[in-house]
Amino acid sequence: MIRAFIAIKIPEAIQAKLRDVQAKLKRSEAQVSWVSPENIHLTVQFLGNIEEEQVPQIVSQLQASVKLVSPFQLQVGYAGAFPNLQYPRVIWIGITDDAAGSLKTLQEDMSVRLAKMGFKQEDGRFKPHLTLGRVKSQKNKSNLVRAIEGVVNIWLGEVAVDAIYLIRSDLKPTGAEYTDLAEINIPG
Repeated sequence: MIRAFIAIKIPEAIQAKLRDVQAKLKRSEAQVSWVSPENIHLTVQFLGNIEEEQVPQIVSQLQASVKLVSPFQLQVGYAGAFPNLQYPRVIWIGITDDAAGSLKTLQEDMSVRLAKMGFKQEDGRFKPHLTLGRVKSQKNKSNLVRAIEGVVNIWLGEVAVDAIYLIRSDLKPTGAEYTDLAEINIPG
């Protein structure tokens, strides 16, 4: 079995800015498991465990979905937390779709296609974000909340999206290791 997800990769220039944001938030001395900046990505859909034999069929579905859009831009900025800022469990940086709603179109079509293969369909509440870290305890929570409030309106730039990726995730004691299973280019 392969633990897999579909994602959009984040360029190094944005990863560097995410590292800077994490450094500001780390000053809160809260107990947070921080995601390594080079591992930060935009998850379009988490698949969970898949059989290796399913990979070609998944790729085929993704190739059909990308035909609905052209390469597009995403805006990266503003910070927040799930479930909310007063009780942060996951700290994130938000993603805003382009004017055409290309990400939403892509995600919705992909979800329907993959549901026909037996994967859990997204429930319509897709909230695109980049996970910076997961809060492990409430120690120094008030410091963390103030730190997040200090970067709420941060602007990190744009991401040009011309491909999506099917990625394998191997959980290791040192953190998740990601391996590309397939790159699906968006036709230009």
